[in-house]
Amino acid sequence: MIERLSEHWRVSVTAVTGVVVGVSMVLLGMEPRLVLVGVIVVAVAAAAWLTIDLGAVTAPVVWRNHGHSTEATTRPDRRVQALRARLRSPARRRGITQTIGNDRAEPVDEVVGTLLVVVDDLLLAEHNIDRSTDPAAAAEALGPELTRFVTDPSARRSMTGRRGLSRTLTLIEDL
Repeated sequence: MIERLSEHWRVSVTAVTGVVVGVSMVLLGMEPRLVLVGVIVVAVAAAAWLTIDLGAVTAPVVWRNHGHSTEATTRPDRRVQALRARLRSPARRRGITQTIGNDRAEPVDEVVGTLLVVVDDLLLAEHNIDRSTDPAAAAEALGPELTRFVTDPSARRSMTGRRGLSRTLTLIEDL
């Protein structure tokens, strides 16, 4: 019964709209073709009612970013994010490097120390491995590049230079 009332109501609204549009056009001296106006009103009304009906039976679409997905457990450490922010800021970048002979810049030991602490924390939190007590398992979890970083001081120097630091941070984040 309610659906019939709804159908009658829709037909009534469409007919009244058509009459109002046709009478308005006649009164304004537009000399309309009433059949054409009626067809257009019916087509617009049908599209409107269809849209309203579909809106009532569909759920809203929730768009998600299907690009790079990150889980809560793989979010980078706050210290790694702070180091990335330092790299982006030119004023802070001067603070993480010091000038040595021949105008070369070398990372300050603070950055290397912080990165090593972050690596140790991630190994312990994500893999339950303490690097000092189980170096073989730590080397397996770290992979060859990060193992070289934590064990070889000369590799640390190259991996924390201007060009290598971003790659090192990415490796640590992926850990």
